[in-house]
Amino acid sequence: MSPRPYRSTVRERAAASTRNAILDAAESLFAEHGYPRVSVSRVAEAAEVAAGTVYASFGSKAALVVGLMERAAADEAVTRALAAVDAADSGGQVVALTLAGAGALLRRHGRAISVLYDNASADPDIAAAVERAEALQRERLDGIVARLADLGALRAGLARRDAVRVLEYYAGPPSWRRLRALGWSGRRAEEWLTDQVSYALLGAPGGAASA
Repeated sequence: MSPRPYRSTVRERAAASTRNAILDAAESLFAEHGYPRVSVSRVAEAAEVAAGTVYASFGSKAALVVGLMERAAADEAVTRALAAVDAADSGGQVVALTLAGAGALLRRHGRAISVLYDNASADPDIAAAVERAEALQRERLDGIVARLADLGALRAGLARRDAVRVLEYYAGPPSWRRLRALGWSGRRAEEWLTDQVSYALLGAPGGAASA
């Protein structure tokens, strides 16, 4: 048996580990010092790799922010939340699971998301990453609204497109960031947002919403 597949797997794991170390360093430095003030060499030093390794892995400083966005979007917690939504049997469960998943994503990747949104005007690549992130979010929210429609839980007269926009407004990072900036805890924000979405989409508060 050829050892090549094994060696290839080892190299891939090593490369993934290096990428994650670089992204961890970039996230920490960008969040603490601000994206404009952090150089690639500083990220490399913090990640304990050569600057050339950072460029070889990502290509540019802006690409590090894009990488942070992609890592957050691929988080397994998102996949689990969407699977739970698909298995939910009431509109109230769908809404609660959606906001719980959004809250979990912000807790795990809040710094990366802040870096992304706060620097959208700093580089066209980052601006494009924000657009891609919002397009992916909209696609996922459309699937959630489809589940509500399948359950017959959507408020009468509410168009599916409008329902997606409501979810995008309340479940998207800007709403969470604003509430946290006002001093609300993550738990309080999640409860309030769940109630607002339940009223808007189901016509009932979170605890009373049903299929």
